[in-house]
Amino acid sequence: AIGTGVGGEDYLARPSSSGRCSQVLQLRVVDELGQSLPAGQPGELLVRGTSVFAGYWNRPETNAESFIGDWFRTGDVATLDDEGFLTIVDRIKDLIIRGGENIGCGQVEAALLMHPDVQEAAVYAVPDPRLGEEVGATVYGSPSLDVAALREFLTAHLARFELPRYITVADRPLPRTPSGKILKREIKIAALAQLPHVGPATGSATGPATEAPTEPPTA
Repeated sequence: AIGTGVGGEDYLARPSSSGRCSQVLQLRVVDELGQSLPAGQPGELLVRGTSVFAGYWNRPETNAESFIGDWFRTGDVATLDDEGFLTIVDRIKDLIIRGGENIGCGQVEAALLMHPDVQEAAVYAVPDPRLGEEVGATVYGSPSLDVAALREFLTAHLARFELPRYITVADRPLPRTPSGKILKREIKIAALAQLPHVGPATGSATGPATEAPTEPPTA
């Protein structure tokens, strides 16, 4: 079933939007407590309607986690504007919460990939005792890739609180699944293992890399 649609002048005015909700669905954007958020404020997207499945077969625990009443939790971070246009921001799994600020990993990755010397990028949360989570990134690129220059480049494309606290430069292409998806969990484990204040992590690693920390920006 079609959940949202956009076209014509609406698409030209809002190219990043998924459009307005169709008549077969209802949409809500909620906070961590399941309370509806004001227009334009990002939160988790919930959907319900005749085209939404009733639940997972014989999986009561999964259903309890996946539904709030009859509202299905999509796992997407989204906004709804005051005209009802939906914009998907990121996946909740790819959301870093740094000192109360929500940072989409995809947005930071997109900024990293704008640099001409960066070929691949993966962004993830690094535990931080003061802010809860910090922004970490692993990049692979050309031999001329300079971390200091990359940091300077990012200041023109990201808010200060979105800037990576840690940037790890991989010496080989980032690991991927057979379908081509970057194995972010493996990359994160390898990066955290190199940070003494975080402690060792278990799991497979991506191989040698160099860590270039910087002083954390103020919250």
